[in-house]
Amino acid sequence: MKKTILVVDDDQAIGAIFDFILQQAGYKTLAATSGKTCLDIIRSEVSVDLVFLDLKMPDMSGLEVFKEIIKCRPELLVIMMTGYMVNDTLKQAFDLGAYGVIYKPFDVEEVLGIIDKIMMTTKKGK
Repeated sequence: MKKTILVVDDDQAIGAIFDFILQQAGYKTLAATSGKTCLDIIRSEVSVDLVFLDLKMPDMSGLEVFKEIIKCRPELLVIMMTGYMVNDTLKQAFDLGAYGVIYKPFDVEEVLGIIDKIMMTTKKGK
């Protein structure tokens, strides 16, 4: 069964790039351009295995969204994305349990490598 990856970024181009890359790699993708939409998806009955979450968005910060994700789906793996040096914010995200971070512009091989590592780790844990 295909794993589902949710990409949350207010930049629709980032979502489109992720969509293309991840579908080519055999994953199902969902996209959200706001924190509210992300949380609506997470709270719905839709199965999500992994989230790529932008730190800076206009409606809610990625950190605020992550805190809400933890409340309803604490087991969900979240990777933060950022184009900025935000060490304090990233530290808070890691303290809350973020799995990792990727920096924009991102390297496709790095993203796929992180996903492969996560999927292999979660298979072993199940």
